[in-house]
Amino acid sequence: MSYKLNFLSIFRELFVPHYRSLEFRAKILTAILIAKKSISDSDYYEVEDIAKDIYGNDEKRIHILVQTIKEYVDKATQGSKLNLDILLKDIDYELKSIKRYVKKIDFEHLRRLMINSDETDAVFQQQVYEFFLNEVRIYSHN
Repeated sequence: MSYKLNFLSIFRELFVPHYRSLEFRAKILTAILIAKKSISDSDYYEVEDIAKDIYGNDEKRIHILVQTIKEYVDKATQGSKLNLDILLKDIDYELKSIKRYVKKIDFEHLRRLMINSDETDAVFQQQVYEFFLNEVRIYSHN
């Protein structure tokens, strides 16, 4: 099963229905995570619990969401062209283009990823959280 899920994760664009929606959710959760100095295993356990909340018993989608988040975090933390600013601009662009995505931002899920943060991380995460609040205000009325 693991090889199959990894294959689907790599080729999600081709084989996973509504993969763009899944990737949007991954970007939202990644943004909150990368606002921290260091991401722990407990953060990924929480991500998996959030994925279960979103997708119920759909193990395939749960796995792909978690893997996608890990890919984005790796890109952002290993000096690639992805960083928090680029990710937030991309999220803003997607919300501007696909207004219904505003419903995919679950603030309870975001708060769960902020619980085990130190004071400095909490400040940065709060700024990202407020960015999302503002985005929802802007795009839910259009």
